[in-house]
Amino acid sequence: MARHRIARVASAAGLLALSAGHALGQTITVTTADDIVDFGGGQTFADLPGPDGLVSLSEAGIASDNTPGVQTIAFHVPQGQWQYQWLYPGRAVVFCFGGLTTSQPVIVDGTTQTDFTGDTNPSGAEVVIWNGAYIANNIGGAVRGLDSTQFQLIGGSGNLVQGNSNCGINIYESTANLIGGSNPAEGNIGGGTVQIIQSRDNVIVGNTLDRIRIVRWSGNVLSTNNRIGGPTPGERNRIVGMGSWNSQGSAGGFAIEIFDAQDTIIENNQIGTTSDGMSVGHLAALSGIYFDGEHHNTTIRNNTIAGVLSEQRPPHTSWYRVGYAIQISGAGSGVFITGNKFGFDANGDPLLGSTNAILTVNQASPVSNIVIGGPAPGEANEIAGQLGAAIVVAGGFQGVRISSNSIYDNAGLGIDLVTSGFQYGVTPNDAGDPDSGGNGLQNFPVLNSASTSATGTLIEGTFNSNSNALFKIECFASPSPDSSGHGEGALYLGSMLATTNFSGNASFSALLPTQAPAGWYVAATATREASGSTSEFSECVAVQSGGLCPADFNADGFVNGDDYDAFATLFDSADPGADFNHDGFVNGDDYDAFAEAFDAGC
Repeated sequence: MARHRIARVASAAGLLALSAGHALGQTITVTTADDIVDFGGGQTFADLPGPDGLVSLSEAGIASDNTPGVQTIAFHVPQGQWQYQWLYPGRAVVFCFGGLTTSQPVIVDGTTQTDFTGDTNPSGAEVVIWNGAYIANNIGGAVRGLDSTQFQLIGGSGNLVQGNSNCGINIYESTANLIGGSNPAEGNIGGGTVQIIQSRDNVIVGNTLDRIRIVRWSGNVLSTNNRIGGPTPGERNRIVGMGSWNSQGSAGGFAIEIFDAQDTIIENNQIGTTSDGMSVGHLAALSGIYFDGEHHNTTIRNNTIAGVLSEQRPPHTSWYRVGYAIQISGAGSGVFITGNKFGFDANGDPLLGSTNAILTVNQASPVSNIVIGGPAPGEANEIAGQLGAAIVVAGGFQGVRISSNSIYDNAGLGIDLVTSGFQYGVTPNDAGDPDSGGNGLQNFPVLNSASTSATGTLIEGTFNSNSNALFKIECFASPSPDSSGHGEGALYLGSMLATTNFSGNASFSALLPTQAPAGWYVAATATREASGSTSEFSECVAVQSGGLCPADFNADGFVNGDDYDAFATLFDSADPGADFNHDGFVNGDDYDAFAEAFDAGC
């Protein structure tokens, strides 16, 4: 198709750079679709063509391997030889028994067929290699302009895989390859699967695909330091998802699979929807991003994950829908989920939610160090429109830190910690917090009041959990409470620290910097700082207008010397009541904070 001619120009500089150390060789042009080998001699470029006057793909592969330098295999197959047009209309199907097999650096350039016969397949490339291609030890080569072809890059490094359509792309024990590109026409389109198998330092950007798998097949080699997507618009992949139904009618597919991998980055992709971002992608895709096996240090940031809602079918299911934007199972450590949008279509409406945005699944050794959101700019996730709970922490998972996110308009809880007995829904607090389950069934705060003023939102409450421990209390506001009365949390207001005493009790009061509208509802979570385990949302309280003033230390309705004396008395004795900034310590920072509020008159 015409788009590939652009790719040839755009990739030229990259090919020259990647081919450093390898002399650029000749162009070997395939002129027949038939699989014939009739040339002799050293079977190099100089020996082509054979007696029939034609060059087959098998001959091109043999000559490429036997000729020094990086050869280019081009295609000029006359349309009169094109077979299987009922299956591959507008494409040259080139036959090669056992598939094209090379073991020396090579450039396979199907875009040359487009130059020869024109754009006969407007929706994709013009060359199909029957039985696929097996390209080994390729260094600084390329594969581009192929359609409906399964091919493998085995070993080697620094190759370009660009401008292909409907292809299965397998990268096996190969390093630093670029699959797609950020410039027009460099991406691989039309679906297909990219598999990164026991390989490292590969980049997958600018493609429209069915699925991506980062996996290990055997041995102890993890796929390492691979990147899916990137920060710029041109690097965004659109990954629809794919799968199938088993004999029971259960769906079992995904868009991205992380299985035995480490240091993977998934950034700025559109995952789970049709390529236009407006509908459910694949009806058999159960998960958007699916974790299994052993995995470490996976970063998932700034993606839109939506439309993951598989259709379960008879005989043993009844057409119900289920799906998970991110499903975390397997073993390992480090899943960092920040800046993503869950459940939103391309118009920004939360109409494409899944059953859950983030689901953890119990295994013998659950994944540790899972972080969802964060206080730094751009780290918060936005989760809306889910058909169940937004985030589900299974009974075996501990240390799942959930921070600063915007979670709203979900049918279930914003955060659901599952008990060891697999009970879902709001988990009541218990004195001293000795129970077990997801995140240790961390107790949530109890809010006494929330009032808004021109300077922010004053939150007051109490908390009970493990004794002598430091907790971070985060507060959120929403236009209306969840049907359970607990949460959710659309607007992040801020946080404060609270330290429990010997009995496990703490009280807290702080003026948070974000103003909650009067009539909204405030809920809070508690995170134990030592473990990172975050609670469910607390029960909501309504926001009152004209809130209390922090500098009115004795709460008599006035700010005057009596407040100063009351604060100073507690401060001089290091009483915890003088911890004005709620950081767990009584020191000069509290004095300065009180003085600033006092001088401001509130």
